[in-house]
Parts: sequence; structure tokens; C-alpha cells
Amino acid sequence: MLCAALPGADVAMDSDGVTVYRVRDWLLNASARVTPGAGTAGSAEVGGSRFLHAVLRKTIRAIWRSTHWPDYACGWIIPATRTARALCKVSHYDWIISVSHPFTGHVVGMLAKSCSPRSRWLVDIGDPYSHMNEPSPNNRHVYSWLNRTIEGRVVADADAISVTTVSTRHLYGATFPRSIGKLHVIPPLLSLPELPSPPERKSDGTIRLVFVGTLYQKLRSPKFLLACIAALSQALPERRIELHFYGNINDCGGEFLSLPESMKSLVLVHGMVSRERVVQAMVDADVLINIGNNSESQLASKVVEYMAVGKPILNFTSISLDTSLDALVDYPATLNIERAGNVPRSEVVEAMRSFVLNSAPVDKRAVERVRRRYSGEHVAGLYESLLNQMVPQQWA
Repeated sequence: MLCAALPGADVAMDSDGVTVYRVRDWLLNASARVTPGAGTAGSAEVGGSRFLHAVLRKTIRAIWRSTHWPDYACGWIIPATRTARALCKVSHYDWIISVSHPFTGHVVGMLAKSCSPRSRWLVDIGDPYSHMNEPSPNNRHVYSWLNRTIEGRVVADADAISVTTVSTRHLYGATFPRSIGKLHVIPPLLSLPELPSPPERKSDGTIRLVFVGTLYQKLRSPKFLLACIAALSQALPERRIELHFYGNINDCGGEFLSLPESMKSLVLVHGMVSRERVVQAMVDADVLINIGNNSESQLASKVVEYMAVGKPILNFTSISLDTSLDALVDYPATLNIERAGNVPRSEVVEAMRSFVLNSAPVDKRAVERVRRRYSGEHVAGLYESLLNQMVPQQWA
């Protein structure tokens, strides 16, 4: 296994039969040295120095985002390719498997494959690359043609391609017709730790709604959700409603700053927290909130975890072909709400009111079906079956 380096980690280590080669991204490490952290406060001179450092970091970040290719991990390509090719010279690999996101992994896989022509190549795609507008992996105004060209070469050279949704398979089949026979759908892996026991809830009448994930203004905006919660709060004057956000809000901060005063105490933004705290928040919630992507191919990763926790899900969508609709089709406690304008209609508010008042944990058998479908055993079996379908060429 070839992956990025962690501070203090060995370059190679063997664990449970897996040898891990950790390769440092030299470019990002260099960037860290160019833009050091702010100094300590205490004088006007130091304060001025901190301001200059902040301006310098902002300038470098803007230049970096407008020039890097294929994505933020591009500094890993040269050292990782060097290591991959060295490994291919001394070992006969049946398969080379590259994984994205980021797409840099497939660039390394493509360069390694050129040194090991007898190896089969599996391209495992999480999020589409050249089709991804928000968040864009690079400056699309400059690199759009290059993105499509290189991804086309990766798809053409691959022996097998795995994607996580049926809609993504259709997208790649339409864009790269020669890939149709190579495309296989393998669902995302559920990686939740053991669920904690929910604490005894106080009978304070509060309905707790929890959203987990990353917000983007153009891909996954909270604007309509916030309008719906404001309307729901008015429709339930006898109950307090709290909406908790866990994760990075990115460019959506303005949506929270512009909330009316009456809502600011009800909407709580926690930011990036530990995984254990997120899992506890999901277990403690009355209802979990999903905001579907403004994309026909990307499935919000938290949808699978939401179902595995077994709580009712309010699912807000922006497009008719939202992938979350298919993922949640058999889940017994879902209310899908499609955005129509910026203010929810009265029937939508009434549906939400009824849903949250009657929310209850999902039947354990339904939750167990979800856990089996996305379990490590099931997903690993699908990958194993895919690899076994194609017998690698014999080495001399």
C-alpha cells in the first residue's frame, strides 16, 4: 500500500500482512515552511507581523488554488510515482489499484502501470473528477480540457472501474462510451465505530435535529433548510427545536450570520469535532438532517451512516435525480423535501411537523439490513469478485 506520510510515521511497515509505504508530499511540506504560523501577540510590531503573515498566506493560497493541477495533492505525484515504479521493478503485481478522491492517485496509478504492463489496473472512483464543478478540484477555466483528457486516458487504460452509485456509472458511460463494459457499482463502505448507548434524555420538550457534513454554497447550501426550520419552529410554538451542525461550513457562514435573532439560539454550529463526538451527536438526535448534493452523481457519505444509526431522516433535495433518493428508497423513516423556491410551502411545513412529532428509532431489522449491505465483509466481497473476474496475465 502506497499512501501519504504522517508526521513521525515509518516509511514502510508491515501490519497484518500489509506493507505500507508512506511517501511525503514534498510540495505541501515546502508550502508549510513558506507560510509559517502567526507569531505570538504582545506588541504592535508582532501584531503587524501577524497581519503580514495572514496577508501572505491568503495570497499564496489564492495563487495555489488557481494554478495547481490535478488537485491539491499534486505534490505527491513525483515522489509517489518514483516509489511505485521502484516497487514494480522488484515485484510482479497482479493488480494495481488506484483510488480517488483525490484524482492524483489515478495519475500515480497510470504512471506506475506504464512500468508494469502485465499488471491489471483497477480504478476506484469516489467522486467524479472532470465532471466535478463544486468543489472544483482545480481552476476549471484553465484546466477543463486537460481534466477531461487525462481522465479519459485513465478510463481507457483501466481494466476495471468501480464507482459508488448507478448514476455515476451512467455518467461515465455517457461521457466515455468505451468504458461501459468496465464499469461496476460497489457501494460505499460503512465505517462507523461501535455506537455508544444514548444517555437518558431530559424531558425538556426539545426536538434535536442534527446535520453532519461539509457545506458548500453551490453544492450543498443550508439556506432552504434554515428557512424550513424557522417555519417549523413557528408551527411548533409549544416545543423548542434545536438544529445542530457538525462539520465545515466553508463559504456558507453568511447564511448563519443573517439568521434572525429568534433563530440564533436554536441553530448551533459546532464546526469540526472528533469522530466520537459526531457519532454521539447522531445517537442523541431525534431526527438526522441530510442536504442532498446539487449533483446527479455524488452521494453524501453521511447518508449511509445515518441509516446505520437507525434514526429518522429529513432529506432535503435540490434536483429530481438526487442520489440520496435512491439510497433512502427502502429506509422506513425518511421524509424527502424538494426545494421549491426559498420559502417552504405550508404543506411542507405541516409534513415536517408531523414527521418530527412522530419520530421514533427505526426497527432494528431494517438497520441490520443497512449494516449488512454496506459492511466491510459485503463490500470486500464485491471487490474480490471483481478482481477474480479478470485473471492477470502470467508472469514469465
